[in-house]
Amino acid sequence: MRQLVMALVIGSSCVAPLAQAHEAGDFLVRVGVAQVAPDASSGTVLGGGVDVEDATGLGFSGTWFATPHIGIEVLAALPFEHDIVGSGALKGVDIGSTKHLPPTISLQYYPLSQGKFQPYAGIGLNYTTFFDTSSSATLDSALNGDTDLSLKDSTGLALQLGADLQLTDNWYLNAAVWKIDIETTARIYVDGAHAASVDVAIDPLVFMLGAAYSF
Repeated sequence: MRQLVMALVIGSSCVAPLAQAHEAGDFLVRVGVAQVAPDASSGTVLGGGVDVEDATGLGFSGTWFATPHIGIEVLAALPFEHDIVGSGALKGVDIGSTKHLPPTISLQYYPLSQGKFQPYAGIGLNYTTFFDTSSSATLDSALNGDTDLSLKDSTGLALQLGADLQLTDNWYLNAAVWKIDIETTARIYVDGAHAASVDVAIDPLVFMLGAAYSF
């Protein structure tokens, strides 16, 4: 899916300009399959580190156009579920899992005045909340107790590139990619007592491919 997204975002600029661009007051709704691909790194805990694996789900957004070139987007999604595993000396060890929601508000710029192909770039603020975080039986065994895992919510910068390809008067094919700054602190508890904490930078690339409707 990443290759498809980048091909549309970068390669569709050869489409001939045949349509009027968005107008002030327009509203564009996008829905698609989204993949969150963390580029995780962490401090040392239990002799190793923490990694977060990819997750795929349903993403959606709404953009309101203040002018033909400026849009304000709110991004949301159904919850993504990630496996949390060890890295370094703990590589491959099942630590647990978590779900997250990544609401993001961005200011977008649309450079073209007309054309079926409408690229855009955005910058915004992301808030990531983690929930339903659980530890694994493997971690229980490794630490000889009943373990629990929690992740602190994160606020960070989000950068975006995307493109809409007009199919009909109102329907578009959409592709987008975000780079999001997500940093959290993982806390491990054993038998109710705090045992360890580690800072984790998740910093994912998020790819979305789907459809859009303008009204």
